Amino acid sequence: MAKTVENTIEIDRPAADVFAFVDDYRNSTRYVVGMTEYKPTTKQTSGKGSKFKFVKKTTGLPDIKSEIEITDWQKDRKITFKSFAGFENGGTYTFIGQGDKSVVRLSNTYDLSSLIGGNRGGLFGGIAKAAGGAISKMAEGQVRKDLTTSLEKLRSLVEKEVKAKPATKAAVKRPAAKKPAAKMPAAKKSPARR
Repeated sequence: MAKTVENTIEIDRPAADVFAFVDDYRNSTRYVVGMTEYKPTTKQTSGKGSKFKFVKKTTGLPDIKSEIEITDWQKDRKITFKSFAGFENGGTYTFIGQGDKSVVRLSNTYDLSSLIGGNRGGLFGGIAKAAGGAISKMAEGQVRKDLTTSLEKLRSLVEKEVKAKPATKAAVKRPAAKKPAAKMPAAKKSPARR
């Protein structure tokens, strides 16, 4: 049975910069916990339709091997992937710009029973699904921890390696100079009435 974990982190860089870092497949092994291999299987290495294979090591589980395709790619906003071979998984990175900062949300869906032969035509069928359910319950805490640590590593790398852009004059809000109040003509006094 598929499980979904997600987490959000704020990064002190614009969404376009964080997106560019994540979109560069060469950075994946640098911040995804346990990712030992992440290689393109197509000439296209960015955008919708690009494909990759990966190997990931997670405490308490066999090596996770999968082939994924980028199924949605919206520049500076979103990268979605889904597996088509091996370990069943998918996920979405969402980038929300907030001026010079951004919020990154990573949602990851996975089915651990596919590691031991379930779902994708595995040899053990229902037995694998039952065992996968038990493994899934035990491993969910580790998967959540890895996801959180991966986002923290992403933040650390981006904030360290991507130079902050200096504020421009247009971006710096200065209080407007006060203009002297225009002098109004004095009101005429009307003669006193008796």
